[in-house]
Amino acid sequence: MRGNSKIRNKRDIQTTKKELTIEKVLIYVIIMSVITLIFSLIFHKPTTKNDIPPMQENAITEAEEDVPIEVILHKEFKNIDGQSTYIAFNKNAKDEEKFPMVIYSHGSTYTVSENKNNPLTKDLDYYADIFVKEGYIFAASNQHGDNWGENVAIEDTKKLVEVLKSHYQASDEIYLLGFSMGGLVTMNYAEKYPENVKKIALLAPTSYTKTWNSRRVERIREIPTRIWHGNKDVNVPYSMTTELIRKLGSLGKEIELITVEGAGHFDIDTEYTDAIVEFYKSH
Repeated sequence: MRGNSKIRNKRDIQTTKKELTIEKVLIYVIIMSVITLIFSLIFHKPTTKNDIPPMQENAITEAEEDVPIEVILHKEFKNIDGQSTYIAFNKNAKDEEKFPMVIYSHGSTYTVSENKNNPLTKDLDYYADIFVKEGYIFAASNQHGDNWGENVAIEDTKKLVEVLKSHYQASDEIYLLGFSMGGLVTMNYAEKYPENVKKIALLAPTSYTKTWNSRRVERIREIPTRIWHGNKDVNVPYSMTTELIRKLGSLGKEIELITVEGAGHFDIDTEYTDAIVEFYKSH
């Protein structure tokens, strides 16, 4: 019995030692945890916006800038020095944004006016819907009606450009678009004021080949020009365009011709808007 008691006492002593060892370990862990927490509270520096690494901050800014802004198309008529003008732009643009201009010159028998029954307004609305969504300001002046490319119409166009730049967030970049008789105004404006004219698009254009000489051609020689013309046009003959291209080509000016097989005069207008946008945006 006495021997068994000694054994039990020995076991109890060993158990007590183990419990004391475990308690010491736990107390040590708790003490170290408390010390670590105190140090972290004392020496911790709260993170501020200035602590964001430059590259990360730039990435956040760029991500914010990449968020697309909805285009809100606004169309209005404005009288500029006695001439009615049609102007379409993105009303939701940021104040600091600038947009290139597309200046449209209309054909004969057409006028730019607020008359709801005006057949040209439907075409202008169609152009505006596409060009504004593509990042342009779209505008057209009445240009004194049937002007046949005279100087008064050229000056109307110049005044329109100036108003767009001063009041409508237009950049310096000008893209010209002329239909039928409007081809005369378009080419004459480009020759007189070639600065900032980036590209010229002509649709079944009227042209006076004899008025072009080496001096005039040199002023537009570097401006990319493309013509769409139907080879069945009885209003403005297709041969008028081929003769213009031949004449200007002999004077060093290249013009690209898109021949529309079987198309008449009024088949070449709004039908090629997407192709014109592609031409304007091409490099």
